[in-house]
Amino acid sequence: MMANRWQKLRWTIPLILLLTTIIDAALPAIFPRAFLAQNQIVVSHITLYFIVMFAFYFRDDWILSYSFIFGLFYDSYNTTILGLNAIIYFVIAYAVLKMKKYFPKNAIVNMMLFVVAVTVLDTVVYLFYNQIGFSNMTMLTYLTTRLAPTLIFNIVAALLLHFPKNWILNWLGWEDYIIF
Repeated sequence: MMANRWQKLRWTIPLILLLTTIIDAALPAIFPRAFLAQNQIVVSHITLYFIVMFAFYFRDDWILSYSFIFGLFYDSYNTTILGLNAIIYFVIAYAVLKMKKYFPKNAIVNMMLFVVAVTVLDTVVYLFYNQIGFSNMTMLTYLTTRLAPTLIFNIVAALLLHFPKNWILNWLGWEDYIIF
């Protein structure tokens, strides 16, 4: 039984992270502009959602390697600076692995960790781009045109992914979680 679970995890997790990275690149392009005010930007973080989920529900440390590898893939696919998202994904996965023992394993806590992770990721990327001169956006402009729409978009996406997430967790062998 354990070998079967490990085999599922070994090929399913990279496949899910690969697909979500591709979806992350395409989703904002097909998102209807009617939902956004002028100059607002949404950034999809479904890959980060699944990294947080796997780090939160499973105790295996391989998620650290996967988070870094798929962060590099995300960078090469979506951004101009290679390694920034990889490092942030790794740090977020590490933090979730270390903090999860203090929280109950349920969907509400997982969602709150995801919201914090998106906020941290986007803010660090914003600050980094401001420091190197890629962006000259003020903090207020950043909060209203990028972070707020991104958080709303990703919270809605996470809510829509709740039941598929539960199915994936069940299929991968996780049974002891609360469904609301």
